Amino acid sequence: MQAVADTTTTAAWEWRATGTTWRIHHSGGVDSGLAATIAQAVERDEARWSRFRPSSEVARVNASAGRPVPVSSATLDLVEACVYWIRSTGGVFQPLVGGALVAWGYRRSLSDRRAYAESSPDPRRLEGRPQVDRVRRTVQIPAGTRLDLGGIAKSWMAGRAAAFVRGRCDDPSILVDAGGDLVAARGRHLVAVEDPRDHDAPPIARVWVGEGQGIATSGFGRRRWQNGDGRSAHHLIDPETGAPGPRAHATVISDDPVAADVLAKLLTLRPGRIAALDEAALVMSDGVLRTTAAWTEVAE
Repeated sequence: MQAVADTTTTAAWEWRATGTTWRIHHSGGVDSGLAATIAQAVERDEARWSRFRPSSEVARVNASAGRPVPVSSATLDLVEACVYWIRSTGGVFQPLVGGALVAWGYRRSLSDRRAYAESSPDPRRLEGRPQVDRVRRTVQIPAGTRLDLGGIAKSWMAGRAAAFVRGRCDDPSILVDAGGDLVAARGRHLVAVEDPRDHDAPPIARVWVGEGQGIATSGFGRRRWQNGDGRSAHHLIDPETGAPGPRAHATVISDDPVAADVLAKLLTLRPGRIAALDEAALVMSDGVLRTTAAWTEVAE
């Protein structure tokens, strides 16, 4: 399942980052210089937070697991948000899944190499949380764990990009698209939600995303593979088991783009928790489609 911008804008700047295609949809007011500045800002963030880059801050934290590592203010903010979401979701959101992803075969960016392991691991429950020291400006993760900021970093970047372009451009219709995670920087936008069972089929829904809101999707369908022992795997690890989660998909709209991303992952791993959500949300599990009351209010 993926959110896709409808053609309500007249132009788009496009570039590759975070293993996907980023776009800034606009109605003619975002010039090439501003678009390039945003792309450079996204690149700086990716250079800090990608676990695939040996020089990144995340790679340094992982290499020194069990010891505090000095990091930038931006990384302190992001990891602090991770700690908040670990608590808020009861541990269903867990950024310390990096080791499990590597064990299951997701060692390199899928832009460089397909995921694969000769044999799948014996999964185990994942626990713990990063420690943020604001005074010493350090992050520490438990020994034997690996940090993966993945989707939350991408939604964080998209939110930062949207705030940046909104502050420097008066175009009335701007939508930042981070490979299917979208933020309405200006204006109200109609977004289509793909059918995860058939990407060529008509969308399963069209919803309105208001100014400042983010819409994020999560699911097993796009980043999945089969290991040498025949076991199927995908990139969403359930911390309760340490294994890839259920065959589910979810889409969430929130006033906070990061919340949209985290809650979409929460619903993918725990579809039944949609009943407790106030946000506009949709989840598909075992062929059954469920939505919240707020979703019906924004559906076309």
